[in-house]
Amino acid sequence: MSGLYLLLALTLTSPSPLQEALAHFERLDGYRLQLRSEGPDGNQHLLYAYRKPGWVRMDVLSPYAGAVLVYSPYNKQVRLWPFGLGWPSVGLSPEHPLVTSPRGHRVDGSDVGVLLRKLLQMQQVGETLVQNETQLSGRAVWHLVVRGPAGSNGVARYELWLDQEWQFPLKVVSSDNRGNRLETVWLKRIELNPVFPVNFFAP
Repeated sequence: MSGLYLLLALTLTSPSPLQEALAHFERLDGYRLQLRSEGPDGNQHLLYAYRKPGWVRMDVLSPYAGAVLVYSPYNKQVRLWPFGLGWPSVGLSPEHPLVTSPRGHRVDGSDVGVLLRKLLQMQQVGETLVQNETQLSGRAVWHLVVRGPAGSNGVARYELWLDQEWQFPLKVVSSDNRGNRLETVWLKRIELNPVFPVNFFAP
């Protein structure tokens, strides 16, 4: 019985996959990937790059192919090249409709760390419905379903596939409190701590 109690104690005190993923994110200098989102409000496909302390660059593949957005954590502005680099650009606030997603996501709150913190907060005030190990695209992942009070974005349920080796999300599905799917996001071609070209975030 002592062995059983020890195993139970270790299980109760060990970090959750979400806690470990957030701790891993905090140790990263940056990442880049290909992001595709689908939902009733519209679809997006883009190349996404993040570097601490909060630089973000999005190269849009669709629906506005060629557009480039760069967020600076220093002046807290989004620089938008609507027709691609080499064309005139405009500086906008992060809440401007031209630089928010169909679901209202802002560029300055788009990194994986923000998502993981939201999930942990929902987990604390709500409940974890599923937490098991499975496979996604040939990768070993944690599959988690977390439900809680709906936030300002209307999301009351997140379904997450978290890569066990990379400790990084591969797919996220958000739903409202009626079970209606709001958005499905796939994260692919993930590079952790890449070496970004000079002036990549200040083109």
